[in-house]
Amino acid sequence: MSNRTKMIIGALGTIAVWATAFPFSKIALQYIDVTSVSTARVIIGAIFMLIMGMVKGLHIPTSWREWGIYLLLGLTGNVLYQLAFNAGLRTIPAATSSIIMALTPMTTALMALVVYKDHMRPIGWLFTVTAFIGVAIIVLWNGSLSLPTGALWTMLGMTIFSIYNIINRGFAMKGHDAITIATWSMFVGAIMMLPFANHAIESIAAAPPVTWGAIAYLSILSSALGFVFWSYALEHAEQVSDVTNFMYLSPVVAAIMAALIIGEIPDLGLYIGAPIILGSLYMFSRCR
Repeated sequence: MSNRTKMIIGALGTIAVWATAFPFSKIALQYIDVTSVSTARVIIGAIFMLIMGMVKGLHIPTSWREWGIYLLLGLTGNVLYQLAFNAGLRTIPAATSSIIMALTPMTTALMALVVYKDHMRPIGWLFTVTAFIGVAIIVLWNGSLSLPTGALWTMLGMTIFSIYNIINRGFAMKGHDAITIATWSMFVGAIMMLPFANHAIESIAAAPPVTWGAIAYLSILSSALGFVFWSYALEHAEQVSDVTNFMYLSPVVAAIMAALIIGEIPDLGLYIGAPIILGSLYMFSRCR
C-alpha cells in the first residue's frame, strides 16, 4: 500500500469520526447538560488515548515547562473548547456548527501572522473576508440583526481551538509528535474536569441508553480514534496541506449525517453561505 493511499485512508477516517461528532453531540445534549457531555468526552477520551499511547511507547513529560504547556493545551483544546462547542450546539443546527468550525484553519493562519510572523498575500485577506461573509449569511439568514447565542458560542469555541492549534504548532516544531501532544493535552484536560465527574456520571446514568451510545461514540471514536487517524494521515503525507484539504469535506458529511441521524434539515441560508465559505477556505489554502 502506497503512502498516498495510507494518507487518504487516515484523512477519510478522521473526517468520518470528526464530522459525525456534530449530530451525536446533539443527541447527547437532548438529555444531559453541556458540562456533563464535555466532562465525559474528555475523561473517557483521555483514558483511551493513554492506553493507545502506552502501547505506542508514549513519552512522559519530565519538566515543569512541558507540563505547563500541556496545561495550556488541555485548557484550550479540551476544557474550554468542549464547553463552548457543546453550548453552541444546544441552539444551532449541527450543519451550521460544522460550517463555523470549518473556519478554524483560516483563523489559525491569521493568528500565526501575529505569533509566528507568517506571510499572507492580499488575496488571502480577500478570501478571509468572503469566508466571514458566508458565515454572516448563514447566521443572519432569518432576518435578525443579532447573532444567535449558539453561533456566538461556536465562534468562541472555534477561536479557542485556533489558539490551541497555535500552541500545538510551537510545541510540535520542537520535536513532539502529534499523538504525544494529543494524549497529554487530553490527560491534563481530564484532570481539570474531574470536579464535574460525579455530576456527569449521575446525569448519564439517569439518561436513556441512546445517550450512553452517543457519549461512547464521541469519547472513543471522535476524540481518541480521531486523533489517531489524523496522526496516521500526517505521518504518510508528503505535505500537511494534502491532509488538511480533506477538512473541507467535514461540513458536507456533518450536514448529511445530521439529516440522516436526527432529521435536521438546514434552511436556505446554509445552502447559500456554505459554498461561499468552503470555496473561500479552499482558495485561501491555495493562494495565501
